[in-house]
Amino acid sequence: MSKTINLTFWALALIYLLFMNQLPVALAVVSKAAPVLLLLIPVWTLLAGKLRAGMVVAILFSAGGDILLALDGTVGNFFVPGLASFLIAQVTYAVLFWQRFLFNRQRQWLATGYIPIALILGWFILPASGELMIPVIAYLLAISAMVLGAAFCNRPWQWLFVGACTFALSDSLIAINKFIQPLPYAGVAIMLTYYLAQYMIVTGIIQPEDRKQ
Repeated sequence: MSKTINLTFWALALIYLLFMNQLPVALAVVSKAAPVLLLLIPVWTLLAGKLRAGMVVAILFSAGGDILLALDGTVGNFFVPGLASFLIAQVTYAVLFWQRFLFNRQRQWLATGYIPIALILGWFILPASGELMIPVIAYLLAISAMVLGAAFCNRPWQWLFVGACTFALSDSLIAINKFIQPLPYAGVAIMLTYYLAQYMIVTGIIQPEDRKQ
């Protein structure tokens, strides 16, 4: 990505992180989704075909989830619709990653290392999710498919897999904060890891295909 996109992305992210609790609802909605929507520029200009189309879908539904969760609790109950929007984004990412499957021993170990983490998260989160258990199960499966797909995708794992794991961390913080225990500075931690995850995923996916790494 260009330096201009990089600087603008992190400037927009920093603005939201600093003022997220002080902004009126309409401005909070716009500023929250702005960094992720900005990533459409490198995706559109540097990718092509089905990969570009899929990444556009994933980013738009991610931004939709941002908007719905920003509205949750202020103008209505939008947690489940926000979860559904992110679910579509996660499934889209997972499909794109698995379509570019690359197996080697290092990637196998990356995937194997994530599985117990996903099981532990499910063990703690699902019993506390109550009536939302079914959608939370679907979401955990989707994000696990995305992380495992990132482990085996033929792009630099240092960007893609780490980015996908950071996305899983962000979502885990949401679940822990909502269902188990309110966390200090939860909003900042959730959004910081989320912005980092989206940035790393897009950076990784626009890298040249690598059949050896």
